[in-house]
Amino acid sequence: MARLIWTLSFLVAALFATAQPANAFGGLTLCEEATFPTLVTYEDRALCGKLTVPEAPGSNDRMIELNIVWLPATTRIANPDPIVLLAGGPGQAVVSLGASWASRFENLRKTRAMLLVDQRGTGLSNSLACALSLAPTLEDIGLSGRIEEAIAAQTTALRDCLDELDADPKHYHSLAAADDLERVREALQLPTLNLFGVSYGTRMALVYARRYPESVRSLLLDAVAPTDMLIPLRVGSDADLAFEQILSQCKQQPLCHEAYPDLPGLLRAAEADLANRQTLILTDSLTGVRETVNLDPRIINRLLRGAMYSRSLRQLIPLALREAATGRWQSVIAIGELLSPDHDDGEAMSLGMMASVLCSEDMTQVDDQLQTRYFDNALQELLVEVCPIWPHTPVPQDYFEPVVTDLPTLLMSGRHDPITPPAYAESALEHLSQGRHLIAEGGAHGVSHLGCIPDLIETFLDTLAPKELDTECVDTILPQPFFLDYAGPFEPIKEQSDD
Repeated sequence: MARLIWTLSFLVAALFATAQPANAFGGLTLCEEATFPTLVTYEDRALCGKLTVPEAPGSNDRMIELNIVWLPATTRIANPDPIVLLAGGPGQAVVSLGASWASRFENLRKTRAMLLVDQRGTGLSNSLACALSLAPTLEDIGLSGRIEEAIAAQTTALRDCLDELDADPKHYHSLAAADDLERVREALQLPTLNLFGVSYGTRMALVYARRYPESVRSLLLDAVAPTDMLIPLRVGSDADLAFEQILSQCKQQPLCHEAYPDLPGLLRAAEADLANRQTLILTDSLTGVRETVNLDPRIINRLLRGAMYSRSLRQLIPLALREAATGRWQSVIAIGELLSPDHDDGEAMSLGMMASVLCSEDMTQVDDQLQTRYFDNALQELLVEVCPIWPHTPVPQDYFEPVVTDLPTLLMSGRHDPITPPAYAESALEHLSQGRHLIAEGGAHGVSHLGCIPDLIETFLDTLAPKELDTECVDTILPQPFFLDYAGPFEPIKEQSDD
């Protein structure tokens, strides 16, 4: 039986005994500010701990530690079943996101604690973060190199990293992570869990629910990536769909269509501009330093895909394309800087953990590449090179069967999501008899924080009746208009004549 490593002080037990069942804190102590500065600044009552678990099923040859954080409920009237936050990626460390996530959903913390467990291979849970993030940033894809060179460099870094890891990567897939979470639940003596996953975290929630149905009270799934979705295969085609939605939306907005009558042409012109250039002089927006670099024409492909994840950055895409098509690249570069790790407060991926999951799972089912119109399959290109050198064990074939359950489930999608469009949630919903799917017409990747949706989540957690929710308010989450120029999405003010 896994054992919690702890020294629980009498002060901590006394402080929280009135707000939560005492056994919910078995082994956790106040988090140290030096280790978790952002988290402690946000919540000085946050509790931290470690849980030792076997790295390999049925073997104690190597034990690893799981990093655990407990954010207590903010009132004394608290339910015993916490909300478990499950991060995306795969590869994000959920504890590093804890403060921002919890602050978005403070209404949910009134009556429930939040439990965060860095998934094995991420954060402080025996991380496999061997190389730079796969996010579409200037640093990752190489300002002064080609995409193929960046993929080769990341593959080499992973191969070199294998000798340095105190880990066997083939044990870092979703099934093992689900077993870890069940050990945490048992160690903390929690009756049931409310699983709240975003993106890949929705897959983790579904895997855990299928594996341990009696341990689950409810499922909250935002940007749904079910087990039968092959993430790397459809990266390009799903991005194509999201870009085509931008084209359609712009045509339906008279001012946008007047400003950008041929967006595909602007994309082709931007790619041609890069292909014809030998160098490009860029100015770092933070330091002001000018740098001469070579840019791969496909860099705009990666940056636009990243921008489409964001409801706000999506507004800038037509303007950025027009600027780039005429040789002015600063808008595109600025988008890249906003997407870079320097701006994401610790959300960078663990590339090794991502490889462990996707090589063990999705890539075992991928034997072809889909034809795309605008966007390439960047992730698949990388994994084709990485998986042959990265230790992994294929998961059982029944892993890819749809998860069938009658657990209360609230699914959420953004209409313009470039990686987990609503079709995946609709497919999953067919096997969730107590499920309800909300689609935010103006949403992109991740919509649970938009508009009235946090309130609907609160009601769902209280009632466990998703089909009885009044969801009319979700219809008010509409697409935001595109920027016409740097002043914003407004018609330019015409100068008045003196006549």
